[in-house]
Formats: sequence, C-alpha cells, structure tokens
Amino acid sequence: MKEWIGENMNYYVKPLKPEHAGTFTDYLGNLDFHHAPHWSTCFCRYYFSNCSFEEWVEKTGEANKKEALNEIKNGNMKGFLAFDGDTCIGWCNANDSRKFLRLENYLEPIIGGKKVGCIICYVVHPEYRNQGVARLLLKEAVKNFEQEGYDAVLALPVDNKEEPEKAYRGTLNMYLEHGFKEIEREENRSVMLLKLKN
Repeated sequence: MKEWIGENMNYYVKPLKPEHAGTFTDYLGNLDFHHAPHWSTCFCRYYFSNCSFEEWVEKTGEANKKEALNEIKNGNMKGFLAFDGDTCIGWCNANDSRKFLRLENYLEPIIGGKKVGCIICYVVHPEYRNQGVARLLLKEAVKNFEQEGYDAVLALPVDNKEEPEKAYRGTLNMYLEHGFKEIEREENRSVMLLKLKN
C-alpha cells in the first residue's frame, strides 16, 4: 500500500509490526535531538509509563529501547512508520487511548465506556519536515482506527509557535483539516476529537 504525495515523492506509510521493531529503534536511535536532548532516550515510551517523573528521568535510553522492542514484538506498542523508498523518515505513535497509562486519569472522563484511539506523538526526520509527512501519518492512523471499529480518535496538540520543532503532538490545523473538533482548551493545549461513529 503506497500513498503518493507530490509528483516525485514516493512517501508511504506502514503500520508498526514486530518485523519493523529494529527499523523503529534504529530510526529514533540515530536522530539528532539537539533541540530537546532528553527526547533521545525516550523511544516513545513516556506515555506508556505511569511511574513518577523522577523515576522516568532515571530510565536510560537502553532500557527504553529494550522495552520498546519487547512491546512492539508483543503487539502492545503500535503506530505508523513513514518511508521514502527504503528509508524511514517518520513515526507516529497511535494506539488505544487506554494504553497510554500516563494520560489515564486525564482521558478517562473523555473516553467513558467508548473505544477511543489516541494519536500522541510524531517524529519526522528534519530533512522531511513541512512536506506533509505528519499529515500522511495522521491519515493512515485514522483510517486504521476506523477499520478496527473505534468510536473516535483523540489528539492532544500543543500550540508552540516559538519552538515549532517541539510540536511533536502535531498542529491544531492538521487536525482541524482532517475533521477533528476542539472539545477542550487550556492555555495552549487542546483536546481534539474525531468521531468515527455516531
């Protein structure tokens, strides 16, 4: 399954599967996170954990990488990888909302008894930013949630105009363009909801 954007761009998206675990950790492990050095050790495990922040910062990159590899292989860590040919250029962390333990208390009143997906994080290679990669990942994530019978999809963008490279949750506009509605806002943080079923 390939999705073409632009005349000469063969960017496409694959769902994260056990056979892509090494691609995922290699991609994140080799990125330059100079704008946010502490992200370099995360391997997208932060929202899956519910330990204290003090405990989290003590976790090493190797520990998070090992945990990510195990959880991907067990089918618990899901999301989407974007490619340019054979080169991985982006990642989107998209999963069942209840998998993100760190957000459990915050999201439960919104989710209620419904089956709700959540898109929490994008990591696009610096050379491919502002080329529609995040939007392509978003489109595939929503399509997948719809195919799996989810009632809705949540997103939690933070408006960060001063440091756009830190807008890892996606932008408000990209969600609005895709049909999400803003259901809550606190300062520069929004809760966006896309209903897939009435």
